[in-house]
Amino acid sequence: MGVKGAGPPPSSEQSEWPLGSVHFCAHPDVHTKDYEAGAPLPLGQLVEFETELFVGKMICRLKPIPIINDAGKGEQANPAVKSHDEYFKNKKRLYQFVIQGQFRKEIPLSDIAIGDIHERPFLGVPKGTLMRLYQKFMEKISPGLVMDMTSDTPTILTAFGSAQIMRVDLPGDKPDLTQSVVLNNLQENTTLLFENPTEGNGESLPMKGIDTSPAKRKTYLSKPKNAAKYITCPDHVYTVELYDDTMCFGSYYHYVMGMKIDMVKTMNGQPLSFGIFTKQDQAVV
Repeated sequence: MGVKGAGPPPSSEQSEWPLGSVHFCAHPDVHTKDYEAGAPLPLGQLVEFETELFVGKMICRLKPIPIINDAGKGEQANPAVKSHDEYFKNKKRLYQFVIQGQFRKEIPLSDIAIGDIHERPFLGVPKGTLMRLYQKFMEKISPGLVMDMTSDTPTILTAFGSAQIMRVDLPGDKPDLTQSVVLNNLQENTTLLFENPTEGNGESLPMKGIDTSPAKRKTYLSKPKNAAKYITCPDHVYTVELYDDTMCFGSYYHYVMGMKIDMVKTMNGQPLSFGIFTKQDQAVV
């Protein structure tokens, strides 16, 4: 949930981390209900949070980090364990991050980005032809990606509209993320989004079927000129699902172009992080 460097490292030793090899926490600008700033957050459980721009809930699941089964021997297993296993079964994806809630004000979609801006340069990053091939590969699988891996402040950003799954609902129609069958099978529905443009009367969709097709929506909204036509509506509930099959937050390995890259060395002492924030002033969403 962190962006812009994700804040300071954990204050506790790794041996004290409840998840073992992973310390999952919120960015300092994100206020989580029931958890103090910097405290480890649970995986596979909904966590309520708010920022100056957004209020809602989120849930994160990492494929290699199983949900802790707190049921005793002979007792019914924690439903979250079964849900976790069912979600990742027969899927290449390595994590799932779902955010649901309402924006506090109108923001052009073109001003919202997913990713991170790091504060220190990456180590051991190749330059030249290999890096150009890598960036082209990543841009192909993530439309609208902006990647700068070799600068003093590495940047990896993609358009908010290029999220894997997106829904925009009235509060009474939002998907119930406490239901495993819903969380594991989120369905695209952006009709309300495309009915709320900054220009025109909004009576027609920009292309047939775009409101239920993630591929069409991602292709269309990955272009800034298209995304600028639409704004967030504080009266609507946004549900966004992010997942990926190249970055493993549970092991710190990046699988790309047939290679297995150890990100512990590359990150230069910085945590792996992902977040949603505004491009203009880099405010955390």
